[in-house]
Amino acid sequence: MAKTRRGFWRRRWWQVLLVLLVAAVAASWVAARIAASRIEPLARERFITYLEDRFDAKVEIGELDASLPIDDPYRFLVSKGRGSRLHLSVKDVKVSQPGLEDLPPLLAWKTLHVVVDFPSLFEDTVNVKHVALTGFRFTVPPKGRRPRFARETPAPADAAAAAQPGDTAKRPPKVILEEVVADGMNLTVLPSNPDKAPLEFEMRKLRLFGATPGSPMRYEADLTNPKPPGVVRSTGHFGPYVAGEPGDSPLDGDFTFENADLSVFKGIRGILNSKGTFSGQLNRIVADGVAEMPEFGLSYSKNNVKLVAKYHATIDGTNGNTELRPVEATIGSTTLVCEGSVERFPGDNGKTVALKVKSNGGDLRDILLLAMKDDQLPLRGRIGLDIDLKVPPGGGQYADRLLVTGKFKLREGRFTGKDTQAKLNEMSSRALGHPTEPPDENVTTDFDGNFRLADRVLHLSQLRFFIPGAAVNLNGSFNLATDSLDFRGTLRTDAKLSQMMKTRWKRWVLKPVDPFFAKNGAGAQFKIAITGTRESPKFGLDR
Repeated sequence: MAKTRRGFWRRRWWQVLLVLLVAAVAASWVAARIAASRIEPLARERFITYLEDRFDAKVEIGELDASLPIDDPYRFLVSKGRGSRLHLSVKDVKVSQPGLEDLPPLLAWKTLHVVVDFPSLFEDTVNVKHVALTGFRFTVPPKGRRPRFARETPAPADAAAAAQPGDTAKRPPKVILEEVVADGMNLTVLPSNPDKAPLEFEMRKLRLFGATPGSPMRYEADLTNPKPPGVVRSTGHFGPYVAGEPGDSPLDGDFTFENADLSVFKGIRGILNSKGTFSGQLNRIVADGVAEMPEFGLSYSKNNVKLVAKYHATIDGTNGNTELRPVEATIGSTTLVCEGSVERFPGDNGKTVALKVKSNGGDLRDILLLAMKDDQLPLRGRIGLDIDLKVPPGGGQYADRLLVTGKFKLREGRFTGKDTQAKLNEMSSRALGHPTEPPDENVTTDFDGNFRLADRVLHLSQLRFFIPGAAVNLNGSFNLATDSLDFRGTLRTDAKLSQMMKTRWKRWVLKPVDPFFAKNGAGAQFKIAITGTRESPKFGLDR
C-alpha cells in the first residue's frame, strides 16, 4: 500500500505543483484586488487630511475615484507594490479657511488628477509623481482678513512619536510633488474695499516642479496680464507657501513681457516690451528690469518718441501698488531720473501715479514732442528739469488728468519760427544800443522759471528770459490745446530808450524822457505783453 501511494505522488507531483501554483496566483490576484478596493477610503482620508493641515482649512470634495493598475498580481504582492502607481481622480474640490465663509474658497478645482507612488501612500512621506488641475482658482483674501494660524509653527518633536502606528491615515502626511500642471489657473486678489474690483491674473501656462516640505517649488508660468494686455513669461521659484498670510510666501524669477499695447489706457499709445528679474515675497517683490517703447506718444499728438526705462521697483503683488526707486528713463536722447509710486489710496477707485523727475542737460525737443500736437516745435535748446508729476485716478484722457509742477532751466534756446527768431534778433540789437547794425542771427535765449501744467494749460511764473542786452520777467500761460499765448511782465535793457531808436531825430526827441524809463539800474524798463498764438506771436507794450 505504501509503495502504491509513493508511486502515485511520483507520477502526479507536477499536477500537485500546478494546482498549488494556480492557487497561489489566484490568492495573489484576490489579495491584490482586495487591497486595491480598500485604497479609495485611505486615499480620500489622506488627501483631505493633507489639505486641511497644509492650509488650515475646511476641505470639501465631490466624487473621488481611485484606480491601481496591476499587471502582475504575484509580483505586486512580493514587491509590496514597489513601482506601482495609484491614480486618483477628484472632482469639485473646495478649500475654505475658517472665518472667511463669506468669501470665495481659498482654493477650488473642477477636476484634479493625481498619480501617486503607491507604497508611499502608507508612509509618512507621500511621493506624488504628477498632478494635473483643471478649473483651478486661487483666491487671496483681503488684507486684514488673512489670519495667522498656530499650525505655521513647527509641531512638537514628540508629536510624531506619540502617534500610534494605526493612525497613518489620520496623521497629515508630508508630500513631495514632482510635477504640477495647472494651465488656465486663475489668481484673484480680493481688495479690502468690497466696492472695488478684485485684481485678477490668468495663468495661461503654469508648471511646478520638485516641491518638498518646507522648500520652494521651481515654476514655469505664462501670465496673461489684463492691462495692458499681454503675456508675461516667467521662470523661477515659489514657496514655501505661508497658509496664514499668503502674501508672505517667497518667490523669485526672471520675466519677459512682450507686445503689450498701451492704447488700452486713455490718452497714451505705444507697444511695451520689458524684461528683468525679481525676488522677495508676494507682498513685497523687488524687481529690476528694462522697459522699451520704440514709439510712445500721447493720443492727442501725432508725435512718437522712443522711450527706454531702467527701473528698480518694489511691488506688492497682493494689490499692485508699486514703489519706483529709481527709474532712469531715456526719451530720445534725454535722460530723466524718476522716483515715486503707483498706488491705490483709501477711497480711490484706481491708482495714483506720483513721480519726482529730474533731468540735467536734456534736449528740449524730446520733451516738447510729447506735449505738442504736431512736430512744429517752437523752441530748441538744452533743458534741466526738477518736477513733480501726478496722474490721479479717474476716467477720461491722461492728458486731462496730468498735473505737473516744478522748475526748469533752458540754455542756448533758439526759436524755430523765422519771424519769431528775427524779432528776437532785432530786440537783442536794440537792447544793446545798436539798432542800425545788422542783427546777430545767432542770438540764443536762456530761460528759467516755475511752471504748472494742468488741464492741458501750461502756467509759467517767475519766468526769466535772457538774450544779449535784455532780460525779461514774465508770468502767464500757454494753452496746449489751442496754442494760444498770454504772457505779461517786464523788459529790462542795457541801452536807454533813445539808444534803441533807429532814426536820429527819434533819439534826440526821446533823450529827455530816458530818465523816466531808466529804473533799478537798467538802461530802460518796460511793461510788455506776449499774446497771439505759437505760430504768430505778438510782442508789444502792456498798455
